[in-house]
Amino acid sequence: MDLLKAFTAVYSYTTPEVHAIIGELTKSYPRELIDEGWVRSDLTKFQDEAFAALIALRGDEVPGLSDFEFRYPTYGSDHAICEYMTHLKVDEGLNSIYILENDYEGYVERAKSRGLEPIIINPATNPKQLPAGVWFISNPSARDGNVLPDGLINDILEAGHRVVYDLAYLGTTKRCKFDLRHEGIDAALVSLSKPYGLFSHRLGLSSFRRQVPSLIANELWFKNIFGLKLATEVLTRIDGPSYANRYKAQQNEIVTQLRNDSGLPLSASDAFLLAHITETDTESLTSEQKLTLARYKRGSRYRFCLTPFFANQ
Repeated sequence: MDLLKAFTAVYSYTTPEVHAIIGELTKSYPRELIDEGWVRSDLTKFQDEAFAALIALRGDEVPGLSDFEFRYPTYGSDHAICEYMTHLKVDEGLNSIYILENDYEGYVERAKSRGLEPIIINPATNPKQLPAGVWFISNPSARDGNVLPDGLINDILEAGHRVVYDLAYLGTTKRCKFDLRHEGIDAALVSLSKPYGLFSHRLGLSSFRRQVPSLIANELWFKNIFGLKLATEVLTRIDGPSYANRYKAQQNEIVTQLRNDSGLPLSASDAFLLAHITETDTESLTSEQKLTLARYKRGSRYRFCLTPFFANQ
């Protein structure tokens, strides 16, 4: 296998289990999903079912997920990020946000488009030395697909900051704990793109401590009803631990083969979609290797999306 066929951006892999569910739903498209918009004025049952399925599947792994009062269906987590940044700027009057170095690129671009200055922070920085603010953090991290070190987010919260917790990679790792119980966590953003390959369906289940005015209409009317039905089916029918473990096993096979073929010190990330070369291992790369791999560089490490290799298995 050719390592350079890996994607630089993270495009999700639609797994066979999800393909089967989509096929079943579209083959016998439920009549209620066609007519419900004009038959009923209350469309909240569709997101209620999806959120209930999410909490039933992930509640133990994500303590505190059920505690967020305001829940909105969003068009992936990116939509929620945009609307919450707008809320921070317009309703709270913030002028900046904090972002960890080499985290999800979309935070920077979305912040700039909403008049917020993205302040990039080295993870080693003591958060007590920074003015209190709002952090946008992905965990598992978009930086390399790995779960953040224990205590990093808690230290930020205990220093008096607030956190928007982006769980876009939830469901792609072995069973971990992502604790959302701290009152300083403003939001928990969950997407079905990364774990299930539903990027083009734009399925996000976004929860907030406080009401987000621009998302109220999504709660009441403007929603992808078929998408919410699909989300409920996927979250109900696909078992969390066995699903992730199955693709973690495939990831390890892919990474082992790539490492053998390329001779590069590749490691499987916690998230099954990704592989990386760590900071320590970059020291063993030659100048020629670093030049060849330059497009995969993120700070002091390299990140590789394995979707093409999953698709060809």
